[in-house]
Amino acid sequence: MSVDLQQFVSGLRARWKFSAVTFILGLAATAAILAVWTPQYGSSVKLFISTPTGGQAEFAASFIVTQRVASYSDLATDPSVLQGVVDRLDLDMTFEELAGRVTSSVVVGTQTIQIDTTAPTPEMAQQIAEAEAAELVDLVTRLERPADPNGVAAIAARVAGEPSFSDQPVSPNIPITIGVGVLLSLFIAIAGAVLKDLLDRTVKSRHDVEAITGNAVLSTLPYDPQVKKDPLTAETEGPLSEAFRVLRTNMQYANLDARRHAILVSSAVPNEGKTMVATNLALSMAQAGRSVLLIDADMRNPNVAERLGLENSVGIVTVLVGRSTIDEAIQPHPSGVRFMGTGPMPPNPAEVLETQAMRDLLSTLRDRYDTVIIDAPPMLPVADASILITEVDGALLLVRHGSTTREQLRLAVSRVEAVGGRLFGVVLNRTPRRSPDTYGYGYGYGYGYGVTEKEPPAPKFGGRGRRARR
Repeated sequence: MSVDLQQFVSGLRARWKFSAVTFILGLAATAAILAVWTPQYGSSVKLFISTPTGGQAEFAASFIVTQRVASYSDLATDPSVLQGVVDRLDLDMTFEELAGRVTSSVVVGTQTIQIDTTAPTPEMAQQIAEAEAAELVDLVTRLERPADPNGVAAIAARVAGEPSFSDQPVSPNIPITIGVGVLLSLFIAIAGAVLKDLLDRTVKSRHDVEAITGNAVLSTLPYDPQVKKDPLTAETEGPLSEAFRVLRTNMQYANLDARRHAILVSSAVPNEGKTMVATNLALSMAQAGRSVLLIDADMRNPNVAERLGLENSVGIVTVLVGRSTIDEAIQPHPSGVRFMGTGPMPPNPAEVLETQAMRDLLSTLRDRYDTVIIDAPPMLPVADASILITEVDGALLLVRHGSTTREQLRLAVSRVEAVGGRLFGVVLNRTPRRSPDTYGYGYGYGYGYGVTEKEPPAPKFGGRGRRARR
């Protein structure tokens, strides 16, 4: 399957809800149209145009008949004829409205004019056809009247028979209307999904991430609505906790030469899930037997302490100003993770993070723990993360599926490169269950995720940016 076809199928799969709703609305609209569509009944009548004279005159007139038939067929819908029908039947409509109910045509290869009419009732359709035929006969008689009062008209029109009568409506044609409605709804559903996908500038796949960043997607985190109630998913079992174990494993390949790791977790913009990822990655690494320190460095919006049920009144700021020691600022968590909060919010967080005292603090903490994970502010709104990234081994960049735009991701990567930082890779968060990028793990927890038959290929790390100084 070609790349274009894969993207087409992927777009439809990602927007199946939009397509389904659009298709259902189309069917509902078709049903509504049929419900309010007033049935129309039809009737038809034929007029025969002939040459009533005999002999040589009739022979000459026959050459004219074929030309006159077309002319009288056109005159059947002339305003004067239509107005005559309205007056004859005393119809509650104008001749313009009647014109939409009357058609006239020449039967091919004959001298016959067929008049077709429609009306809300079969009786009315028959009456209009009869009156239309009578008006056209009168028109032919009037136009073909000879100059000599005793002469005979060269051409005459006669009604070939009684107008037809049928109690079966000619419109709507229910099977055809339903068929057209189904096909049109299906087309709009598919075309709308494809167009919506083409106009969507958000990141929705591994391909998008790798094309923009040049780095691997270290893990795709499936969307789980239970995260709001229980944010510490790494302590439970299920596809999301398994995704964090995949992330933990992949992180071991990110810096093979280093015995200790300092990892910055950030995102391009707020609300991408960086705090959830930093917290659960720390828990997952602690489960693997590593000594882990989780630092909340988002002094503008600290919330790691709340997730862990710990205190944020002591932390980085209290250590830097000498109000507490490092040991006093580090709090234990039942999972085995150690935690350091932000402490009181300073007037200018960027200036605090840029001090030599902060660099010395991070250097000291790195020597104490196997892994130091820093929950940093988003890259684009403030400079805090750009300052911190030079003091760690590398960064994890959070991207929220269908929310982070490609331009935001591109700018965030540029920020990392501009300061000489290293990007370990990207975590694609909140991927939909039916996304081809969401790997299943086969544990049968009832989440509905598909099971892959083999593990995804090992990613290539550190594709862009210089390694940060140690």
